[in-house]
Amino acid sequence: MDVTAVTFPDCLPAILNDIATSCFVSVDFELSGVAFKPSTPQSRPQTVQERYVEAKAAAERYQILQVGLTTCHEDKENATYTLKPYNINLSPITQHEMDVNRDWTFGSRSMEFLLANHFSIDYMCTFGVRYLSREEEKLAIRRATQKCYSRNPVQVADIKKDDHESLEFLETVRTSVNEWLAQGEKRREWLNIPPPNSVPIIPGPIPTGLSSMQKWLVHHLISDEYPNLTSRGASTFVQIELRDPCNEQCTLETKLKVKKERVRKHIGFRWIAEALVGGSLEELETDAFHPLMKMIEQPAFGIQQLSDKVKNQLRENRPVLIGHNMFCDLLFFHRCFLGPLPNTLAEFQTAIHGLFPVVADTKYIATHDCGSLNPMSSLEELNTTLAGIENPKIDVDPHFSKYKFRKRSHEAGYDSMLAAMAFIKLAGEIQRNPAQPAVKPQLYTPTTPSLVASVMAQSINQTVPNSEFCNFFDVDTETLPRIEPAQIARAGRSLADTGSVRIARLVKQGRLLPRLGDVFWDIYGNKLRVFGTQERMVQLGTEAPEEEDLLLEI
Repeated sequence: MDVTAVTFPDCLPAILNDIATSCFVSVDFELSGVAFKPSTPQSRPQTVQERYVEAKAAAERYQILQVGLTTCHEDKENATYTLKPYNINLSPITQHEMDVNRDWTFGSRSMEFLLANHFSIDYMCTFGVRYLSREEEKLAIRRATQKCYSRNPVQVADIKKDDHESLEFLETVRTSVNEWLAQGEKRREWLNIPPPNSVPIIPGPIPTGLSSMQKWLVHHLISDEYPNLTSRGASTFVQIELRDPCNEQCTLETKLKVKKERVRKHIGFRWIAEALVGGSLEELETDAFHPLMKMIEQPAFGIQQLSDKVKNQLRENRPVLIGHNMFCDLLFFHRCFLGPLPNTLAEFQTAIHGLFPVVADTKYIATHDCGSLNPMSSLEELNTTLAGIENPKIDVDPHFSKYKFRKRSHEAGYDSMLAAMAFIKLAGEIQRNPAQPAVKPQLYTPTTPSLVASVMAQSINQTVPNSEFCNFFDVDTETLPRIEPAQIARAGRSLADTGSVRIARLVKQGRLLPRLGDVFWDIYGNKLRVFGTQERMVQLGTEAPEEEDLLLEI
């Protein structure tokens, strides 16, 4: 399902609920650039630390342009996994009112690759979902606060002596203010410059309506010469009144609150990033969940309860994160949405493990114990190799039909779906044959069905009558499905071991994914494949192994 700037407000609460109720979430990113190395001979392979420094520099320079996010829901009774793939273009443009400028850079090779795969820069800028990172949000709020509370007057005395018109205007305003103050208790509570009448009452060069420059002069005259007065601009005049410190503070606080609320309305896609890492969603307004409330069949709770249920479940249930070749993706995710990257690989390993307690890289799983020769292990090749595996059963939600009839390689949503399918198939095969590699070398031939094709064929047969007559143009516009109240923030941790004998048997048969705590996760969990380095992998949550030991293993 494509999510645009127009549909994002309606899709956001549904995506948050999908994450909260999923057993795992698969992600994939399309980037504006990656680390580029000239094709010159190297005296030795890089260390992972060296690769990290190189990838960190790329993540600090380039951006995430497109996010693929596929949620997976487990049906234990029927031993079936249902996927919901979302494809989300991100706009690199920040709103002017945020007072935050974002530089964005494209690598020519990356853009050549993306354009060859039907990526549209115009569409991204026009319909992409906007966002503010944690760092950008803090900067926007800090600048809004400074604007509310700081006073940086420009000295009126700096007006040139030959600017007779401005000097005469200021002298007339000064006279009017002094006369108003001299009236003492008899004066009105405010003075308007000029009075809001069609005929000017104040003698001298004050027009019936002030220009921006004239209002600027009035404001700075009051700021410079009358510390007990305050001025407030209107469309054509300036209103002057005695300063009330208590009332002024209250006004400033109200103004700042409005500015902060405006900033939070522009957080955009980062709410999804916060949901994935267990970040705070307290500032996400309850009203944002109205679209989800409309989707529920006969809700038994109100909007506030709905908001609390989803937020609490997201905080308590951090889903397993899946991806393919995830090392660079995780660096870009951290830099793009959260903040600056740590300087060292060891700090990065610890930071990412804190954000994502359980990660599975399908590239690592597929190439585990692969020897010194790096096997072919792209998503497409993995997709072909695993096509014949029938269990665990996989369905694609019928409301998410974009990829049902067409292949969109290197579109983030499509690739995130492929990674989800690959993980399910790999895990099932490993559970059935723990002594055998999950992936065996296989020659690709045009007649070999792809994994996505075989899964989609099953899904089509189950959901679309007379599917042999379906074609690309039969795909309806995707819409979010109606849901039952029980599908809202279901309690329980994803893939938790409940002690059920039946589930344990299905796991051993490779029909259900291994539960957390299974030896599967000790072997394959939290390990990222990094070919082309001496270590060839990264273990999250710990410091990098000693280089000498890794060289001995290789």
